[in-house]
Amino acid sequence: MDEALDWFWGVLQGDFNEEPSLSQTIVSGIITAIPIIDQIADVRDVIANLHQLSKDSKDTWKWVALAITLIGLIPILGSVLKGVFKILIQFVRKGGKHADEALEMILAVVRGAGKGDPVKWLKSLPMDDYARQALKNFNEIVNKLKLGISDVRHMWLAKAVFGNKLKRLELVEQQIDKLKALGQSKIPEAMRFLKKELDELLARAKPARLDGTADATNTLAHSAKPLMRLDYEVAVRRRIGAKVESMKAAGRSSEDIARFAHAERRAIGKEAKDATDADLAEVIYRRNQKTYGDPLGPKYEDLRRGTRIDEHGDEIKVGRGKPKTNEEIIEGAQRTGGDDFPWDRILEYNSAKQSGDADRAKALLAEIDRIVNGGK
Repeated sequence: MDEALDWFWGVLQGDFNEEPSLSQTIVSGIITAIPIIDQIADVRDVIANLHQLSKDSKDTWKWVALAITLIGLIPILGSVLKGVFKILIQFVRKGGKHADEALEMILAVVRGAGKGDPVKWLKSLPMDDYARQALKNFNEIVNKLKLGISDVRHMWLAKAVFGNKLKRLELVEQQIDKLKALGQSKIPEAMRFLKKELDELLARAKPARLDGTADATNTLAHSAKPLMRLDYEVAVRRRIGAKVESMKAAGRSSEDIARFAHAERRAIGKEAKDATDADLAEVIYRRNQKTYGDPLGPKYEDLRRGTRIDEHGDEIKVGRGKPKTNEEIIEGAQRTGGDDFPWDRILEYNSAKQSGDADRAKALLAEIDRIVNGGK
């Protein structure tokens, strides 16, 4: 049966299968021509989940993966919810490590989708309704898939090409029937699991204070940052922090550690800016050039002196103009800063760019530039 399922999986992968056999190519063409299953391209992720479950239907994580895929099919909200639960599961599967980072990213996804208070919105999700919708979608997809397979088995072209080999499709139908029966309880169970884990993570969220400041990193105020910015902050903490500790344990000098931490911080910053919208990145580069005399931020030697030399040979203060020790540079390299950036406006700008609203994007970029660089 596994051989039959693997063969049929090659059919359903369609264009994503780099090396389809002749038989797979023919059957794929027949199946996708059946009107009742003409949207199969939209549900290939579901079929991929079924393929994995056919190998081990007792694997809880495979059912959770299927539930997340089905959530993604919910109209309007599906893509947002799918993103939320994918981040959640990555966090859970790591044993609950990096909870604050996972929470920040989830809140950023929701905030970026324009859902207002992300914690309130997530807590109010009608998961029971979503579970029913997910199960309904699952049953519809499975039923259409079975009907498509049955039609293929009875088509004269398929019979002429494959003869008795088409009997393997009967094995596929049997496996799909088994998974459909299991799904009636496993999918709602997976949805309840997702809701439980999400609620436990949301319990860590603390509301921003009324004066606009925050007591912790995982607040609603911080959730207004774009997901890419949060990825950058996570990279700074992990890539620099872990290496600093190992270098200290190895007895490296404070200067060696400071130079590494500073260089790595600049490298992470460049990676983030390279992945940022080019016009927005230019605003950031101008801000750094104006403040530090370098588009990637202050140089190690400038931090040690507390000053930099500008293009005219004049000495300009860096920060407060106070020379920093290597220990201070190490600590500073692990702080992400960016508090002077209007993250709410940047989110709006990204949204305008994605929607193709060029005029709105241009106006927002000009506003961001004025706030960050003091332009007119």
